[in-house]
Parts: sequence; structure tokens; C-alpha cells
Amino acid sequence: MRELVTAAVLATALPFLAEAGELDGPGRFCGYSPIIDLLPGERITTLDGGIHSGSFRWEGAFGSLDVRGIGWANPPKGRVVEAQTGAKPARFAQRRTSKRYEVAIWNGGHGVAYFSSAKPLSADQLKAIGRVQLFEEGQDPSGCKLRTSFSWE
Repeated sequence: MRELVTAAVLATALPFLAEAGELDGPGRFCGYSPIIDLLPGERITTLDGGIHSGSFRWEGAFGSLDVRGIGWANPPKGRVVEAQTGAKPARFAQRRTSKRYEVAIWNGGHGVAYFSSAKPLSADQLKAIGRVQLFEEGQDPSGCKLRTSFSWE
């Protein structure tokens, strides 16, 4: 009887379970190092992770960006085009990598995020990046409704 009740409870809960790799806004997402206050209609799809970093795809009205966040990193290479002010990270100039275009942000410590796209990043994508804050290893940002976490499994 107990197993039947457990099965019934799980069956009624199944429509409400989300895919672990997909996180829908609105809500504060804390990746491994980016903090993004997702707007309605924005989505995070986790890609891969490790001890000091992780990657995900961020989609919204601005389009799609592949993001690699690092919680223990050196400053990015390149020229700063927007200086760090308060919690707003410094933004580096867009540059072309092997097959993609990339913009980096840095919190002045060890938190870094790289945003990449197959095409040059648009004004809307740069505006979305401007909403991102960073944290680094050892810090625990508040208000995280959605988050990624490291697992050895």
C-alpha cells in the first residue's frame, strides 16, 4: 500500500518537474560565476562544468549567447571598454576567436565570464551582458532562485 501511495504522489508531481539542464526565467540565476536576473522568457541551458568553471547557453529576446563562467581565473586578455564600477564588472572589447566572437567581463578579482556567438554580438546582446554580475569561489550570492552546482557524479 505504501508503495502504491508513493507511486501516486510521484505520478502527480511529474508534470511539475523541470529538466535539470533547463532553467526558465524569471528568477535570479547563479551560475559558476555569472549572476543573471533572468527576465520572463529567458532561459538557461546548462552545458558542462568542472571544479572552477562551467558553461551554459543563455537565450532571450536578445538572441542566444554561449557563456563560460570561471570562479577562479586570471583577468581576461584584451582592452577594457567599460571600467568596473561597484558590483558592475569591467567589460572587455569584443574580439574574434578561432570561429566565434567573444566578449569578456571581469569583477576585478577572480570572477570572469566569456560570452560568445557565431556572429558579432549585437547591441541587444551587449545590453543583456550589462545586466550580469559576477561572484567567485568562496562567495555565496544571495537570492539565487536558479543555480548550477558542481557534482562529482
